[in-house]
Amino acid sequence: MSRCSAAVVVACVLSCASVATGAQGQAGADGLPAGAAAAILRVRCTTCHGTAVIVQQRLSRAGWSGELDKMTGWGAPVEGAERQPLLDYLATHFSGGARAAAAGDEGSGAALLASRCGACHDQRLIDQQRLDAAGWSRELDKMIGWGAPVADAEREPLVRYLMNRAGR
Repeated sequence: MSRCSAAVVVACVLSCASVATGAQGQAGADGLPAGAAAAILRVRCTTCHGTAVIVQQRLSRAGWSGELDKMTGWGAPVEGAERQPLLDYLATHFSGGARAAAAGDEGSGAALLASRCGACHDQRLIDQQRLDAAGWSRELDKMIGWGAPVADAEREPLVRYLMNRAGR
């Protein structure tokens, strides 16, 4: 059995397990919130991406729509009838507003740095930057332009944390 075929079989098995879990209204073992579209996500998205990559994203509805367009352009097999429920699920459970309420304190600044920046950047690189608030804001804009999953409500707390930790 090829590696791709094995991945599809595993995704189908997980999908069946998620349907049973979703019917009970609880999150699956992979941490995804219950919902009919969770099964679509498991089958269509997790064959290439682990759920952690999806869960850490905090995109607006428009951001998720663009992400779905990008992924289908790269060959993700999201069928036409699956797109809207999948978009609704992603926008409901993984939007910028879902974490924004807790974004003001030092602990959440550290969590934002780890979850939004740590996947690509080593802490030493971040600590070497001695930027002022405007510099951190420009740097953050650049990273968002390259796809960093930072919600609007997370920008200011993240810049403030970076200033306190590694700023001038």
